[in-house]
This record gives sequence, structure tokens and C-alpha cells, in this order.
Amino acid sequence: MEWQSAYYQAPHNFSAYPFSYPQLSQLVKVTPFLSGETTRLMMTNQYGKAPLTFERVAIANQPTMAGATEVGAVTIQPGQTLATTPVDFQVEAGRPVYVLMVAERPQTYYDYTCTFEPSWVNAGVTRQAGKVPRLNDRWRVRKSWFSFAGLETQPTQPATVVNLTGDSLVETGMLAAGLFTLSQRDFPNAVTWRVTGISGNRLALAAPNNQLPEKTFGPALVDRLADLVTVSAKLTVASIGGNDLLLPVDNPGGDEPIPSVESLVQAFINLKSVLAAHGQELIVPTLAPLRLAGEPTLFQPGEKEVDQKRRTLNQWLGSQPWVVDTAPQLTAPHATVLALENDFGDHLHLSPTGGRHLAELLWPRIKGALMNN
Repeated sequence: MEWQSAYYQAPHNFSAYPFSYPQLSQLVKVTPFLSGETTRLMMTNQYGKAPLTFERVAIANQPTMAGATEVGAVTIQPGQTLATTPVDFQVEAGRPVYVLMVAERPQTYYDYTCTFEPSWVNAGVTRQAGKVPRLNDRWRVRKSWFSFAGLETQPTQPATVVNLTGDSLVETGMLAAGLFTLSQRDFPNAVTWRVTGISGNRLALAAPNNQLPEKTFGPALVDRLADLVTVSAKLTVASIGGNDLLLPVDNPGGDEPIPSVESLVQAFINLKSVLAAHGQELIVPTLAPLRLAGEPTLFQPGEKEVDQKRRTLNQWLGSQPWVVDTAPQLTAPHATVLALENDFGDHLHLSPTGGRHLAELLWPRIKGALMNN
């Protein structure tokens, strides 16, 4: 039996905003998509400047780490992604497991991952090596962790791989949790997801370089396609394009114009072409309203141009067979803003309800692609 990812969420490059701790104890809850009798953890130091050492790494079925299986001490070299020594620890599709990583010495962490929606993945961090952190289940609170990308197991049958990529609509976990739940319902132990969304990420433009947090928004999606094609996948679901339009207005110090619709159309065509060359289908939702924080009934400077270009881009997207026109169902009936139940509260990001709603709108197309062998 071959090793296969049972849960994967890519770390991001936080070289512009690294985290230093005198000691670190982090607990990460992950919910595997696949079942297996043995497990190995994927630990990373891709963007680090020095080796990272965790004196204790363990995995358990309980967040208290009762009855934990010890993986041992692990050192990860700069630029490395490391698979730990396999342990006899059974994972079951849909049942959470808990990974504890303890560092007893001062270290700086550059490989960063986060979520808000806690049902499938969650994390807690403390600065004391002797403590097991508690997990926070409130969806408005960001949960962050470092240098851990997921786990692998040896399923009895190989699973189909699906990429989920894009921007904060992916990284916050709202859309992801909705899709994972539907996937587990309809394809239990048969589909595994690779999550590579980055908050603030853009389709055609790299992160601005003028301030934080914008510096952490990563390379343009069209420039990080290795994330999507290195592992053979059936299809890629990409929520992307909104930040290309909104970020120049939200970050005027970046001195960037709002891009033309034509340039974004060409970027989508390029994305589709590259994935097709690697045998992958692409599924993209249309763009829901893009608004700055503030009074949603009043357009702030620049917002009208953003909305006009969003509508024009959506007209083109809606004509493509690989696009699902989800924006109308997420929008309030009498205003250019997310419907209240779909809104995180900032008129831009999705709530858990909004994430589930978007997932349900996308799912018939995704399910059809997965059933089409």
C-alpha cells in the first residue's frame, strides 16, 4: 500500500512577519479524509532560516493527549518538508485526531497556517512547553499553527485528489468545511483534499510590498501552480479573483491600479490551460459582492469601479462551462452586499452559513466531476 495524504493544508511564507517564542506547545486538530492503520506526520520548515527542533511530537484521539502515541523528537532543516517515522496509529475518515508539537528552546517560525472555522481543523498555541493548549471553537477567532502540513496514511485503495485553492474564502475554512462535509457524505474514504488557499491571495498579481499584512498575501495563483500540479489531482476548485479588484482600493499605499477585466480574463484562461495540460478540471465560482468594511448601502471611493468590473468579469465567467454562477444566491436581495446570513460581518468574508451555502452551490458540479471517470 502506498502512502497518501489523509489531510493536507499548505503552510504559507511568513518571512515578512515571523513568530518567535521562547518555548512552544501547539495542539492541532485535523480530521482525516482517509482511513489507515499507520500514520506519519508532515512537518515543514520550508521558509525558515535555521533548523527547527521539536523535542516532543505525539498524536492522540483526544485533545487532552490521553493515551498519546509518541512520534519522538523531530528536527527539520531549512527548506525541508519532512515525513516523520511512521507509527502504529489508526486513523479513520471523518474522526478527528490531535497532534501535539513541543519546542523547549527559543525558535522563530516562518511556516504559518490558520483557520477560523473549527469543525474539521483547529489549533491552539501556548508559550509554555509543559502545557497542552486548549482549542477554541468560536468561529470568529483565528486559529494559527506552525510547521505542520497534515498527515499521511496507507489506505487500502488509492483516493482521488482534489485541490482547494484561492484566497481567504478558502483559508478561513468556511468554504472548506462545507465541501469536506459533503465529500465525506458522498465519497467517504475515497476523496482527499489538498488545501492551498492564502488569505489576500490574488489571481494575477503578487502580494503588495508596502505594509503588513499585505506582504503575507503570497505569489499570484498563476505563479504558484506547482502547489496544484506537483501531486496528480482530478480537479481544482479555486475561489480567486476578488482581491485583484478590491485590494488596490483597500490598500491605496500599494499604488496599484484596479486591473482591467481583460487582464483577469486572460489570467483565468491561463489557469484553466495549465491545469488542463496536467489532466485536471477546474471549477470556479463567480465573484460575490466585494465591499470594504463600513456602511454597506453607501459606496466608498473606488467601490463602484470595483463592482462594475466584478459584474463584467462575472458575465464572462458565467459563459464558461467550468464556472458556477454562485454570486446571485449569496447576495442580499436589495443591495450590492453579501446577504446577512452569509456575511462574516465585514461585508467581504463568508460566515460558516455562507461557506456551507457556497459549498452546496458548487457541490453538484464537483460531484459530477468526481463521478465522471
